[in-house]
Amino acid sequence: MIIKKLLVLLFAVCMSVAHANDWPDRSIRFISPYPPGGSNDNATRLIAEKLSPMLNQRIVVENLPGKDTVHASELISKSKPDGYNFIMLASPHTANPSFYEALPYDTNTHFTPIIQVVKVPLFLMVPADSPIKSVPELIAAAERNPNGINVSTTGNGGGPHLALMVLTNITKANLKHAPYNGDKPALADIKSSKIDGGIHPIVSALPDIKDGKIRVLAVFGSKRSSLLPDVPSLGELGYANTDVYAWFGLAGPAKLPAKIVNRMNKDVNEILLDPAVKQRLAEMGMEPLGGTPTQYKKFIDNDIRKWKEFLARHPIEQRKQ
Repeated sequence: MIIKKLLVLLFAVCMSVAHANDWPDRSIRFISPYPPGGSNDNATRLIAEKLSPMLNQRIVVENLPGKDTVHASELISKSKPDGYNFIMLASPHTANPSFYEALPYDTNTHFTPIIQVVKVPLFLMVPADSPIKSVPELIAAAERNPNGINVSTTGNGGGPHLALMVLTNITKANLKHAPYNGDKPALADIKSSKIDGGIHPIVSALPDIKDGKIRVLAVFGSKRSSLLPDVPSLGELGYANTDVYAWFGLAGPAKLPAKIVNRMNKDVNEILLDPAVKQRLAEMGMEPLGGTPTQYKKFIDNDIRKWKEFLARHPIEQRKQ
């Protein structure tokens, strides 16, 4: 009986290795957990476009928004680890363990981190016709208004939401969170003055900024952004410890074969070093990262711990699944 079990196990291992050696022999699916046209979708499609000829296979990008990226993450966590299903994880991945009472997967064990792809600077903005023209004026307006100031983000647990929480904690202002399902609907309400302001990546907002429909007050962090060099950073305005940004990174389901992980990591690192890709990312308001799967896993672990500690000091009502 023991010998039979060992043979079965050996056969399964051999089949897994053989499958990894044949990979990829059909089209691959990349999941973006956000609607089309946003920063995550743009990054996912750029990497898929460049990676497809390197793997000699078609890469199909699917958008699966919903539940603060939980819906898409659950799908990947339950996929076979055969190298045909990947997700472009985003900031909510490491914040959701603190925002939800329970998740339909284990953030630490049900995924295989492959590579952290980009970081995305975040900007504080208001409608162009708003009387608010600076960050101090925004804080003052929130203090004067008994209902506070409504500030849009791309949803619960994302980089913009975390940035809003940090700013609120520093200023103690009544900045009320208005979560949207992605950048585009939020920006539409900002430029039409249906909402007081927002925190978003710059790429989707650039056309409206150039057309004078949205005013940018500051960029989060200690340094200015090269995309909008005339816009001050929150650090230089006196708001320290505001280095919060959105990030995206590729991952697959748990137990993804090392050969597939290493190949994907190698190819995407090569893509991120391409000057043309760097230029396109810059135009989309993103900075390339790259690195090893181990570095990415360490970042995820540290970020989960960081936001758990932050929310332990500044508790919120957790969401049910």
